[in-house]
Amino acid sequence: MAKVFDVRGYLGSVGVTTPVSTVHVWVTIRDNPILCGADFVGANAHAFYDGGRTSGQTGDFVFKTVVPALKAACPGKKVIISESGWPSRGGNNGAAVPSIPDEQSALLNLNCACRDDTSVSVYAFEYDDQLWKANDNERSFGIFGKLDVNGGVLSAC
Repeated sequence: MAKVFDVRGYLGSVGVTTPVSTVHVWVTIRDNPILCGADFVGANAHAFYDGGRTSGQTGDFVFKTVVPALKAACPGKKVIISESGWPSRGGNNGAAVPSIPDEQSALLNLNCACRDDTSVSVYAFEYDDQLWKANDNERSFGIFGKLDVNGGVLSAC
């Protein structure tokens, strides 16, 4: 957090008042409340890595597990979910199965949950597959070029 405080101090000294934070996996923030010292809480929350969730439970995972835990750990802080998504390939993780239909299901489910609770900003992860990453799960979170954004992921809830 020292770097966040340094950046915030420097920006303030030159008249910039933009919020400053850092991003961590949500359990790291929950377990280390010192990370709540930034101007807002930025957390990555992927239901796939929980292992006990299916793609259709992604919205509930974020809004009924992650967000309440972060709000309890960091009272009064704005919560931003900076990454949430689902891989389309790679190995299973318990109940979590990577596939294109599951990726679409997870993103639609997350989108519907966001519609129901607008107090938290959630960013879908990520634009396209990242082939440079270490394994198929990590490489395959891309949305564009695989999923029908207008008729699938953003369908009516």
